[in-house]
Amino acid sequence: MPHIIANPFTLTEFLLDSLPPDQRAKVLVHPKRIKGVGYSVLKALDAWCPFRLPGFQPFPEPYLRELAAIEPHAPLLIFGIENIKDLRILRKHLRTRRIAVFTWNPVIDYQQNHKVRQLHIRQLKGLGFQVFTFDPGDAQRYGLTLTQQVYRYVEPFRQEVPPEWDIYFLGQDKHRFDMLRMLGEQWQAAGLRTRLRMVPEPGRTYPATTAVEILPQGIDYPSNIDAINRARCLLEITQANQTGLTVRCLEALFFHKKLITNNPGVRQLPFYSADRFFVLDEDEASRLPAFLQTPLPPLPTGALDPYDFAHWVQQFDWLPPA
Repeated sequence: MPHIIANPFTLTEFLLDSLPPDQRAKVLVHPKRIKGVGYSVLKALDAWCPFRLPGFQPFPEPYLRELAAIEPHAPLLIFGIENIKDLRILRKHLRTRRIAVFTWNPVIDYQQNHKVRQLHIRQLKGLGFQVFTFDPGDAQRYGLTLTQQVYRYVEPFRQEVPPEWDIYFLGQDKHRFDMLRMLGEQWQAAGLRTRLRMVPEPGRTYPATTAVEILPQGIDYPSNIDAINRARCLLEITQANQTGLTVRCLEALFFHKKLITNNPGVRQLPFYSADRFFVLDEDEASRLPAFLQTPLPPLPTGALDPYDFAHWVQQFDWLPPA
């Protein structure tokens, strides 16, 4: 297994915990962002300086020691870290050049302007890393290496309990509130039990509605798992121009739930079934209640192996040197 440097997010921790102890020992969790104008200025200088900035410690000393301990020819996966300054600094503290970066967001997520997105990708490639994405559109537009979306097997967390909600959603706004409200009000009027929970955009106000629960802040992932277990079906609304599978889709598959989605690309999946996936604006809306009640077809044995983190990460063992 390659060494891994991973972002410090809760969902990433959930994936990493699926690794056996000997493999987990090869994982470094990247430090959380330090706030402060002075630090930010020095960090920017360090990032763009061709050598290490004298007298500046960009990350905690134990973390820097662990970076230096990675062998010169060892394969390394940087998972879900897309900040150029952090990546430029990391490169100066790593001896290996067999490095892959997996971008766990569509490119549009971290750069809204098209020209700036192109610059971001050029800078990323200029570091000598092999850049992987789960999104076929991003792979084609920006010349990135396509791989699978990733999740993990969840048998210790899956519970067979009577469903409290027919349809469940949790996510940030990302310009999806209007669609969430429309769908929620429509489904509630049809007598369906919904729980659509949304983390708001900073500074934005929202009209009152019983269809969408506006959260004051994000919730922890174990609470989200509890809600998934109590739902009959999950809702996925992808962003514009996103073509790859989302984590929400994999949550549905691994937790044995149905999925309502606006991504018609699910029809191309090897395990697509009209009894498993309901595609908004393509499937007849009047069919939704029947869809929710039909039995969920079983998946073929091993169908989810390519998306399971412990299997997925093995592809990075074979990284060539830059």
